[in-house]
Amino acid sequence: MFVADNRVQSAKSYFFEKLSGAFTPSECKSMWTTILNDFFGWSSSEILLNNNQRLSESDLLRIRAVVKRLQANEPFQYIIGTVDFADLKLKIDHRALIPRPETEELIEKIAGLGISFHTILDLCTGSGCIALALKKKFPKAAVLGLDLSKEALVLAEENAELNNLQVVFEQGDIFNWQSQEQFDLIVSNPPYIPEKEANSMKANVLDYEPHMALFVPDHKPLLFYKKIVSIALIHLKSNGYLALEVHEDLATQTRALLEVGAFKNQIICKDLQGKERMILAQKA
Repeated sequence: MFVADNRVQSAKSYFFEKLSGAFTPSECKSMWTTILNDFFGWSSSEILLNNNQRLSESDLLRIRAVVKRLQANEPFQYIIGTVDFADLKLKIDHRALIPRPETEELIEKIAGLGISFHTILDLCTGSGCIALALKKKFPKAAVLGLDLSKEALVLAEENAELNNLQVVFEQGDIFNWQSQEQFDLIVSNPPYIPEKEANSMKANVLDYEPHMALFVPDHKPLLFYKKIVSIALIHLKSNGYLALEVHEDLATQTRALLEVGAFKNQIICKDLQGKERMILAQKA
């Protein structure tokens, strides 16, 4: 027996004790709440009321398995298998990056423009989180998500079905992609982390999330953005918007790519942490 008894409170104490060295108390509390909600379907009020409820041996083993995987630095979202993102419940696993809060903020910035977009292109769509969130925000829009990874696109399709949203996902390399379509909005959260930064990244990211969706060569940190801008020059309608998630240290350099006369209203937006993480621009 790895807990004093099989009560919820004892299992919670075990969970917090085993993970206290790697996670803050607030992180442990958030994960514990998610586990009880995911495993047992308990609401926040039920979690408070059920502290003395007894768990089965199989339930305790499930909790211990989560602890062991967390101790091995596996991301919590991959362990649970779902993530809440922009009012959606998404499946998430090793096939795609875990959606981040700043990406949700990008969705809100786009929605805050007050424009009804009709045609949307999401480049490097991954799990489909951006494409699906925008489809929910703009239900009449035709949304296309493009990605090189076949595995990621299968996950994106699963997420579309899970959320009953109609989005077209297409496999393609943005560096060779050709199309005749025009869009009101082009959005992207492409790879943007220079390879040299890998040494300072946490193991739960470096060891588990797909590197092709994270890293760019040190000598070409804006590789994807240069191509995305060239795509926008061809496929973005006049007065259409380009929305990008960017590296906090490269926002100014990324915006400089848009200073070609073809774009107006170029804005660098800060996230809730005060970091320059998003760029919005309008095609002239």
